[in-house]
Amino acid sequence: MATSGIAHAQDGAHMMTLAEVRQRRAELAGLFVRVENVTISGFSMARGGLASDSSGGVRLDDSGMPTDTISYLERNCAKPGTSASTACRGALEFTVAATHGAFTISDAQFIPQR
Repeated sequence: MATSGIAHAQDGAHMMTLAEVRQRRAELAGLFVRVENVTISGFSMARGGLASDSSGGVRLDDSGMPTDTISYLERNCAKPGTSASTACRGALEFTVAATHGAFTISDAQFIPQR
């Protein structure tokens, strides 16, 4: 889909993989991105969870997440190793934070795969 760098989703989000976001987060800070084909596992409000795609995994924090997203993830993606579950596959949309240190996704919206 992307022939010259970052492709754009219909909603204006930059389409990327988790590895691309992690590697380029300094230059992407403040941009709205969408990562598709993400699997969420081990999610709880107390500790977040793990978001992974074919390029790797990253911590997912519930900070700034809509309550309906938190409820959905806790109900469907709480057990570690739920990667086979279609309830925990979908897309993440978030604004890349300009933080240093470990890369964690927060303030995200999860769109389940149908």
